[in-house]
Amino acid sequence: MIERRWIQKGYRIFFAIALLICVGGIPAYAEELVPDAGEITGRVLFISSYSYAWETVPEQIRGIKEALGAGVQLDYQFMDTKNVETAESEQLFYQTLTYYLKMVPAYDVVIVGDDAAFQFAMTYRDELFAQTPVVFEGVNNRELAKKAAADPLVTGVVETLSYENTITLAKKLYPDARQVVGILDDTVTGEGERKEFQYYDTVFPELDFVEIDASKLSQEELKRQVAALGEESILVYIMCSRDGDGNVYAAAEAIQMLSDVAQIPMFSIVSHGMGKGFLGGEIVSQEQMGKRAGEMAVQILEGTDCAGISIVMEPPKVYCFDENVMRRFGISASKLPGDAVIINHRETFWEKNRDTIRATLVIAAVALAMVAWLAVDNMRRRKMNEVITRANEKLSYSAHYDVLTHLKNRSVFMEDIRQRIASGEEFTVFMYDLDNFKRVNDTYGHNTGDEVLREVALRSLAVEDGHFTPYRLAGDEFVALIDCGDYRVIERYASGLMERLQKPCRMGEADETLGVSLGIAVWPEHGADATELLAAADAAMYTVKKNGKNGYAFYKEPCAP
Repeated sequence: MIERRWIQKGYRIFFAIALLICVGGIPAYAEELVPDAGEITGRVLFISSYSYAWETVPEQIRGIKEALGAGVQLDYQFMDTKNVETAESEQLFYQTLTYYLKMVPAYDVVIVGDDAAFQFAMTYRDELFAQTPVVFEGVNNRELAKKAAADPLVTGVVETLSYENTITLAKKLYPDARQVVGILDDTVTGEGERKEFQYYDTVFPELDFVEIDASKLSQEELKRQVAALGEESILVYIMCSRDGDGNVYAAAEAIQMLSDVAQIPMFSIVSHGMGKGFLGGEIVSQEQMGKRAGEMAVQILEGTDCAGISIVMEPPKVYCFDENVMRRFGISASKLPGDAVIINHRETFWEKNRDTIRATLVIAAVALAMVAWLAVDNMRRRKMNEVITRANEKLSYSAHYDVLTHLKNRSVFMEDIRQRIASGEEFTVFMYDLDNFKRVNDTYGHNTGDEVLREVALRSLAVEDGHFTPYRLAGDEFVALIDCGDYRVIERYASGLMERLQKPCRMGEADETLGVSLGIAVWPEHGADATELLAAADAAMYTVKKNGKNGYAFYKEPCAP
C-alpha cells in the first residue's frame, strides 16, 4: 500500500496535466481540483446507492469524514437508485465510473454505501476494483456481505436492524398483538430487509409476520391498509421509497404520510425519520456506521492488511422514542428501557420546578436564583427548537431544489413529467448543457464554474412564463418542460433560450461566451415515458454536439438497418 501511494504521488501532476489537456477539468464531485501531493495521505472513493438528498447519505458521509480526517482525500459518486433503478441506469453508471476511474489517479480504498452500491461493486469488482480494498457499510443483505467478505480485499459493516429487540418491546406494550406488519418496498435494500424480516417469523412463532408491499399498492391503497390496522398488530416501518403509482418518497415524507393515518404506533428500526411520526425502537446510527467504515479505511491506509479486518455484524444502536407519539397513544416512559433517548420531551411541572420547590423551603433567595436559572434554561430550549426548525426547513428545501442553482431538482422534474403524462396533454422536454464546460473548471477553478452554473440557472428562469419550467439535472446538465407540442412554438422557446445562454459570462478578468447544445423531445411522439423522453432528448443533444455543438435539434428516429 505504501509503495503504491508513492507511485500515485509521483504521477499525480502528470494526471492533472493530462486532464487539463484531454477533458477540460476534474469532475465536480472531487473535493479539490488538484490537491497538493504532499498534503494527501490517501485517496478514498465513496460510492452511494442513493443521492446526497437521501436522508441517510449526509449522515454516513459525516461519519466517514470524521474517521478519515483532513489528510485523506474523499471523493463521491452517487447511483441515485431511489429515483432511477433500471438496468440502463446501472449500465450508464458503470460506463461513467469506468471512464472516471481511467482519468483520475487510482484510489487506495473504495467505500460503498447500502445494498445497491455494494452489489454493483461486487458485480463489477474485477473490471473496476480488482486490486483495490472495498469497505462496505449500511448493507442489509447479511448473507451476501459474509460471502463477499471471504475476498481478502473486502470488509465492512452490516446494517443489522434490531427487529428482535424492537418486537420484544412492542409485545410488552401490546400483549394482545397477534401479528407483526412490516412496511416494505421492492428496492434492492427492501429485498435485503424482506429476508431479514421474514427470518424473525421463526424467532416469534406466536406471531404472524405480514408484509405491506408499498411497491405494489397505490398511495390510497397503502394508506387504507395502514389505517385499517388495530391493536392486534405491531406495525414496523422498514422502507417505503416508492409506491405502485410510481410516487417516489423521501423517508420523512413517507413516514409522515403513514403515521398520519395509522391508528396504532409505528415502530422504527432506522434513525432517519425520528420526529416525523415514529414511536421509535432500537435504531441504527447511520453516522456511527459510516464512521466505523471510515476507521476501517484508515487502518488499510496505515498498512493493515484488509484480510485482517473482520466485518462488523452488529452496528452501533440506541433505543430512541418520540414523546409526541407516546402522548398520542398513551404510552408511559416507565414502560420503555431506562437508557432510552426521548426526543420532543416536555418537562412536567415537578421536573421544571422541583429544585425551586425544595429550595423555597430553605430560603427565598435560593428560590429566586432557581427561577432565574429556569428562565435561562427555557431560553436555551427555545433557541434549540429554532435551530431544529431551521434544519428541518433546510432539509425539506434540499429535497426539492438544487442547492447550488436553486432550480427545481431531478426528483421534482421526474414527478412533473409523470404528472404531465397522466394529464394526456402534449409537452416537450429540453435537455441542454454547456459545451466544453470542463475547461471552465480547469482554467478558472470550481468557484467560477459554480458561478457560471448559477448564471445559466438565472438565464433559464428568465424564460419561465408559466409554460416553460427549467430544472437542474446534474453537473452542467439542465432540462426544461414546455407545456406545448407545437414545433413552431417550441422553436421560439429554443431560440429564445439559446439567445440568452449564448451571451458572454464573466470568467476571471474577462467575459467569455460558452456554446450551448440543446436536444428536444416531444411527448408522445418521441417517447412514451420519462425514461424514453430523456433518452430521446439526450440523443438529440448528442447529435448537436456531433455536428459542431452550439445549436439545437429535435430528436429523429434512427433509420432501420
